[in-house]
Amino acid sequence: MNLPMSLRFASLAGLLLVLGACAGTGKVPLDTAPAVASETKPHAGTRAGTGLIVGPDFSSQTVRFRCAGGAELEVAYLNLPESLAFAALHHDGHTALLQNRPTASGARYVALDEQHSLRWHTKGSEGFLAFMAADHTAKEQVLLSDCHALPTP
Repeated sequence: MNLPMSLRFASLAGLLLVLGACAGTGKVPLDTAPAVASETKPHAGTRAGTGLIVGPDFSSQTVRFRCAGGAELEVAYLNLPESLAFAALHHDGHTALLQNRPTASGARYVALDEQHSLRWHTKGSEGFLAFMAADHTAKEQVLLSDCHALPTP
């Protein structure tokens, strides 16, 4: 069954909220709960392609990206208390659930499924999608590069 994009992401947002409910509670003010990463806090005019939702214990944001070669992907972010964050990334008919991981700069999300280990790296409104096999000798392979957030319709 091929669901419309808005319905598909409403379902993803629901899944992310369930994950958030399982992760813990605590009130997070908007200025400390950016939807993507601390360097990309939502400010007027700073991020294109965003739809921000803020709740008492979370913030959520959906961003559509266009990458080199015209490929597009959509990412729904969920930020929870204590720097816990998830991303549901939809590309090429598949959806992957990723969790934030420490990085020196920007934001890095790694798939929860190690057998399909996608990695989504962002800094500001740009990003790239990579894959790394579940092998300690594997090297990260870039799948989509030069991705830029699109304006919200």
